[in-house]
Amino acid sequence: MQKNESIEHVLDNMEPKTVYKKKSSALKSLLLITISIVSFITYTSFEWQTSDTLPHLLFILGFIFLTIGILLFFFRKSHYVSLETDQKLNTSELYFDVKEQSKLVALIESGSLNEIMNLKSSVSSGLRLRVLATRNGDLCLSQVIAYISNQSVNITSPKLHSLSEAQQLKAILEK
Repeated sequence: MQKNESIEHVLDNMEPKTVYKKKSSALKSLLLITISIVSFITYTSFEWQTSDTLPHLLFILGFIFLTIGILLFFFRKSHYVSLETDQKLNTSELYFDVKEQSKLVALIESGSLNEIMNLKSSVSSGLRLRVLATRNGDLCLSQVIAYISNQSVNITSPKLHSLSEAQQLKAILEK
């Protein structure tokens, strides 16, 4: 079986460059780090009685906020943004019965997206249709992915859809 690229790999290598990868804001993590520093400053600037619980609480909360803030800063999620419209590409997935694989692949490749609703859906991730699209549908890619032998396998290569196909997919995903 041939090895198909993922949608992310295609977006990273797309020519001409129509999307860029952007990390989420660091504001929340910086706010938590600032709160922890204020907590440590408050803890050290006053003379506390040994029986008070507030200094211990300030120290523990400062340490927790500092740890969470640092982790959030370094492990921020990244997402793709359309260069033309400056809109984020949102990920959506539809799950189907594994037996519907050949039908789903044929419908995606032929562009008969309205027929997708006739396929048997599933709640497990045995076969899924993954769609990355902007809100207005200017940029829309889809790919069929199957779970085979304890790993996800890209069944089809990512397909770039037209605006009308993107609107059809959006209508299907909203149902």
